[in-house]
Amino acid sequence: MSRVPDEEADLELVEELVFSGRGLVLERFSHAETVAGRTPDYRILRNGAVVAFSEVKSPRDDWLDNQIELVPAGAIAGGARADPTFNRIARHVEKAASQFDAVNADRTVPNILVFVNHADGTGFGDLRETLTGMFHAVSGEHFPTVRHISEGRIGEARTRIDLYVWIDRKTRRIQGYLFNDLAPEHVEGVCDLLGLDSKSIRR
Repeated sequence: MSRVPDEEADLELVEELVFSGRGLVLERFSHAETVAGRTPDYRILRNGAVVAFSEVKSPRDDWLDNQIELVPAGAIAGGARADPTFNRIARHVEKAASQFDAVNADRTVPNILVFVNHADGTGFGDLRETLTGMFHAVSGEHFPTVRHISEGRIGEARTRIDLYVWIDRKTRRIQGYLFNDLAPEHVEGVCDLLGLDSKSIRR
């Protein structure tokens, strides 16, 4: 049985870690709006004006737990499978881009995608690798790995999101930020909104 994340708890964590203390109002879309079409989780307002949109995704990997539930007690569960991490993240990016497009098609304000990660063994480096198609070694070297995803599957969708934030659910900490440099005006706008230093953010 799949374990459904506590969406409200994740949204509260995002509000606390990313948006609090900045004079911002996070406004949920009404039931009528969500029924009428796709929407992200929030309009973000400052001084009564919409200044950004934000969507929260909660990646998790319950595959092994589900396998264990299907076998008798004491039996061996699991087995080999293709690593789903990059495809899982790509799926979330694709869906978020379509949600942002539904309310911000002209990109008049920034789109912010926040991941609250529940998947053991998955971290900020996997997000960066999915978006860039490159493995970033500690030495500073970059090695091509999943370019078929970064340049292919999400090649266009990833460019419609201005800031990616990765939160680890277990530690309740932000592990990293990634900007989309194709809209530099939004980079500066997001930094102003969230109190970030654009020079210290990974791109």
